[in-house]
Amino acid sequence: MRRIAITGVSGYVGGLLLNRLDAHPEVESIIGIDNRPTKVSSKKLRFFLRDVSTPFTDLFAREGVDAAVHLAFVVRPARGHRRVRQVNVQGTVHFIEACERAGVQHILYFGSTSAYGAHPDNPALLTEDSPLRPNLRFQYSKEKAETDRMVAGYAAAGNGFGVTLLRGCVVLGPQADSSIGSRLFQPIMLRVGGFDPQVQYVHEEDVIDLMVGALETRLAGVFNVAGDGVLRYSEVARLARRPMLALPRSTLATIMDVTWACRLQGGSTSAGLDFITYPWVASNERLKKETGFSFRYSSEDAIIAYLGRGRE
Repeated sequence: MRRIAITGVSGYVGGLLLNRLDAHPEVESIIGIDNRPTKVSSKKLRFFLRDVSTPFTDLFAREGVDAAVHLAFVVRPARGHRRVRQVNVQGTVHFIEACERAGVQHILYFGSTSAYGAHPDNPALLTEDSPLRPNLRFQYSKEKAETDRMVAGYAAAGNGFGVTLLRGCVVLGPQADSSIGSRLFQPIMLRVGGFDPQVQYVHEEDVIDLMVGALETRLAGVFNVAGDGVLRYSEVARLARRPMLALPRSTLATIMDVTWACRLQGGSTSAGLDFITYPWVASNERLKKETGFSFRYSSEDAIIAYLGRGRE
């Protein structure tokens, strides 16, 4: 992994990975792509101000990229669905095309456990063999499943390239963007009456440790990425020291849709309600068994670290 490309290098996870790879002795150069400048200083970085929704097919070949990480994805719900889709889906197409053109030997794609969808009939633990059943009204879930299948299809084509497909749950930690917290920890947290689903998180340091290890070993395969342990949604409110109010689903849906339409909140429309109603907890056993990876932080640790009350 002498020359590594990272799309979305200016984002939360991208910045953390850039910082770690900058200190890695085997990494000679890092080709960073984003539509906004990165705040991380690195002598190894060759930064390209590019939008992944437009082709960059020649870039990886010209820079001699031998490993590539795709992190460019719009996470927050947005009002411009078409524009978001251009980044999320078309951006992934352009990433794969650039990798093919350059003969990149190893690809790492950071997907999401939301691709499994939040459903009342989900098993207690979703495994990598569970079907992808995204919640189609929620754009992030839908497009994470679509791009997951795209990357998996590229891996199955057997072009001699190694592909690591990581399905991660919500990433939290001391460096997490405040916009993540604004969605998870409102002044008053609301839940659907009669439902208190289990939720899980993964610490940012575990994610970066895993990514670097996967790049070093050219890990191939599909793996869920989630910290050990789960919490009830009500426990999240307790850790965040926020009051929690339970409302009928129809009432909560109306509140979310009206406040979204009036631009009083940017968290989500009622399309996101399934994710605080039904379970979507993923098993991390395959990752630990097949790679020997050990999570240093639990789901609870990740929340505590984000809230600034981390423990030694």
